[in-house]
Amino acid sequence: MTIPRTLLSISAFLSATCLAGCSDAPPSESELTTSEAAAPALEIGAPVTSLGAIKGFWLVERFEEFSPDWREGVGWRSAYVQVNADGLAYSVGCNHSSNPATLGEDGILREAGDGSRIQTLMGCPAEWEGRDGRFFGFFGTNPTVNRVGESRLLLKSGATELVLVEPEAWRLANIPDRDFVTGKWVPQMASTYDGWGHSGFGIGENAGVVTIAAGNIEWSECPGTSIEIEWTADGRLRNRDGAKTRCDALARNTDNGRSLVMGVLSDSPAVIRIGKNRITLIVGTSDKGSRLDMQTLESVMNPPKLPPPPPGEVEPPPPPPIPINS
Repeated sequence: MTIPRTLLSISAFLSATCLAGCSDAPPSESELTTSEAAAPALEIGAPVTSLGAIKGFWLVERFEEFSPDWREGVGWRSAYVQVNADGLAYSVGCNHSSNPATLGEDGILREAGDGSRIQTLMGCPAEWEGRDGRFFGFFGTNPTVNRVGESRLLLKSGATELVLVEPEAWRLANIPDRDFVTGKWVPQMASTYDGWGHSGFGIGENAGVVTIAAGNIEWSECPGTSIEIEWTADGRLRNRDGAKTRCDALARNTDNGRSLVMGVLSDSPAVIRIGKNRITLIVGTSDKGSRLDMQTLESVMNPPKLPPPPPGEVEPPPPPPIPINS
């Protein structure tokens, strides 16, 4: 999907998928207290004096005291600010909104037009809805905009702060542990994204199993095919051969999701952790590219138990077993 230069339309917002409701089971106490990277100290730089100077897709690193990530139930790229030539589009993990805006020589961000906004109305937990209201309202308080280092922005209004980070800088600061990535994974979805927009395809029942080892990647749907890899310092699984691997077993396959899997696996993808038992492999950059979302085989085969039904309701039958071709 191409990000428009003008203010995003209501139809575009309604087509966006809210990932917040698809989070994993609650993280453990250790996961809540341990982060891949410590938050950097803010060294406020020069004010920004035009929207064109910061045009593009930014991730929300912190709003007030809230830092969105998978531990908080917020999907990767779900908390963002998209800066266009004539306004902003944004979300802090639940609903999406936008407004026309200007950024003047004084470094102050101001609403433009008649103050009207476009907003989705998806149901979210009360705490999230409250945060939505504060976040959306923040952009109408004439915040100052300053650079922080080479890859961050600080928007500030009174005591309220919003820190934005370039997606690739965030990725490099949050490279997952190799021990976590090594293992067996079940592909869930293949998609493309550009800024906040995205489109994707589910993999379906014949997802197979992707095995990521120390020196190679194999996918059970392409038997006899192995991709030799090197783990790089910047968090990529570099294809030593450099060429995309052909999967003869899927040569005539018309399933968009399955047909994209081997292309991502063999294109030296970067690895991002997106959940307690989930990763995504991306080709391109963190603001534009393709991604393959995967879940650990163990968590697919042994999903967490559902909570008990409310009093007086009959417990539903267990779901049918998931077919896995390993």
